[in-house]
Amino acid sequence: MYRILIADDEKDERNVIRFLLKKFNFELEIVEATNGKEALAHLKEQPTDILFTDVKMPFIDGIELATKVREFYPEIEIIFFSGHDDFDFIKKALSLKADNYILKPIKPTEFQNTIQTVLKSIKNNEVQKDFFKKSILQRLLNQTSINTLENDYVSMDLSFLNDYSRIILMRFEEPFADKLSKEADRLYFYEQIKTVIPKYALDLVELNPYNIVLFFKHKSNTLVPYMQLAEKIQKLVLSEYGVNCYISVSNEFSTPSEISAVYDELEEYIQDCFFYDDTYICPINSSEKDNKQNQEEDEYQLQAILKAIQYVDSEKLKQHIDILLQKYEKKVNRSTSHVYVRFLFSRLLQMLYQEKLSYNKEAINKKIEAIYSFKHFSEIKDTVTYVGDEVIKKIKEAEDSPKHVIEVVKQYIDENFGEDLNLNLLAEKVYLTPGYLSEKFIQETGTGINKYIKNIRMKNAERLLLSTNMKVSDISKNVGYQNFSYFCRSFREYYGNSPDKHRLIQRKKNTT
Repeated sequence: MYRILIADDEKDERNVIRFLLKKFNFELEIVEATNGKEALAHLKEQPTDILFTDVKMPFIDGIELATKVREFYPEIEIIFFSGHDDFDFIKKALSLKADNYILKPIKPTEFQNTIQTVLKSIKNNEVQKDFFKKSILQRLLNQTSINTLENDYVSMDLSFLNDYSRIILMRFEEPFADKLSKEADRLYFYEQIKTVIPKYALDLVELNPYNIVLFFKHKSNTLVPYMQLAEKIQKLVLSEYGVNCYISVSNEFSTPSEISAVYDELEEYIQDCFFYDDTYICPINSSEKDNKQNQEEDEYQLQAILKAIQYVDSEKLKQHIDILLQKYEKKVNRSTSHVYVRFLFSRLLQMLYQEKLSYNKEAINKKIEAIYSFKHFSEIKDTVTYVGDEVIKKIKEAEDSPKHVIEVVKQYIDENFGEDLNLNLLAEKVYLTPGYLSEKFIQETGTGINKYIKNIRMKNAERLLLSTNMKVSDISKNVGYQNFSYFCRSFREYYGNSPDKHRLIQRKKNTT
C-alpha cells in the first residue's frame, strides 16, 4: 500500500482530501501534517510515496518543503494545491518536478484524475526500477564489477545493493518456468514464497528456467534459520508443483562486491547435493560429508575383498581385510556410529562365509548376533580375523590348482578387454603353453578363450550404448575392436541388431 502525506494548516481542507480519497476508493495509507515543519519531520521518519501539500503554510511553505524533501526522496510524487492562481508558484512547482497543481476549491473529477495519474506514474516507475534492479543483480551474479555497474547506470542509485546480506540459490530438476507460463502464475508463486517466510525482506530474481536467486535483507549471523527456511521452500515447491528443487544457502556477507563469489560458492554447494540421496538443502553438514566419504571408502574395500575372493587372490584379500580392521581399530573416524561399524563387519563376514566357507545360515547368524553384542571393537577384530584366516587358507590351497590359473586369466580379460588380447599373450601371463591354457580354459568354463573375450566385449559395448551417448565408432575402439565394420558384424551376430538399432530399441523399452 502506498503512503500519502497531506500537509495543510486548515483541518477542513485535509478532511476534504481524506473524504475524496475514500470516495474514489484509493487504497492509500493517509498521514496528515498541520504545517510544513511537521510534514518534514514525518517525511524524515518514514518513506512516503505522495506529498500532497498546500503552497501557503506556517513555518515552512509548500515550495520549501518540496525542495527539502527532494534531497532525500528524489522520486517522491508531489501535488501542490493552493487558492492562489499564481503563475510564479506554478513555475516553481514545475521546477521541482511537481507535474500536478490543483487549485482550491478542489474539483472532485480533477482530484480523481490527478491521483490516478500519480498512482499510475508510481507503478510505472516501480516496474522500471524493478526491471533495472533485477538486471543489475543478474549482472552482479555474472561477475560484473561494481565500478562497471556504476558507470552503466549513472542515473540510478545503487545503494540498494548494500541492503543485502545473504542469498539463496534455488535450482530445479526441470524447467520451472514451464510451470509458471503466465505472469499471474509467477506473481502467485512469488507471493507463496513470501508467505512461507513472512518475517524476511527479500528480492527475487529469476536467472533462467532452472535457477532462481533470493536476495535477503535481514541481518543474522546464524545459518540455521535460513536452512530451515530453505527446507520450507523446498517442501512448498514439491507439494504445490511436484518438482524437486535443490536449495543452497550462503553465509552472511557485508558488501555487494562479495555477491558474485558467494554465488559461485552456492553453485559448488549444489553440486555436492547431487551426490547425496534425498538431500536437497545445502551446504551439507561437514560431519555428514565425512561420514559419506567414509562409507564410500569402506564400500570400495568390501568390493575389493569380494573381487579378491572371486579371483582367488589370498594376498589381496588379506591386505584389504587388514585395511578395514586397522582403520577402525585406530578410530580414524570418531563420528562413525557403533551401529554402522557392526553393520560393516557383519557384511564382511557374510561375504567371507558365502564365498568360500561351507555356508551355514545358523552359524553365520550366530556370528552376526555376536558382533552386535560385543562391547569392544577388539572382539569384532578377533572374530573377523579368525574367519578371514580360514578363507585365506582355503584360497591358498586353490591358488595351486588349474582353476586358479583360469580365474587369473579371466580377471585379466575382464580388466583389459579394450586391449589387443590373444591366446599367446594370455598364456605368457600365466607361464603356460597356449595349447594347455586353451584346453584347461574350456574344461573350467565350458567355453573357449576367444568366445569368452567376445562375450565380455559385447556386454561392455551394450553397457556403453545404453548408459552413454558415445558414438558407436568410439565404443568399438573402447571395447577392443579397431575394425569398425567387424565390430558391427560381431554385434549383430551377438544381439540380432546393429548397435544403433539396439540402442534405440532398448531406450524405448526403458521409457515405456
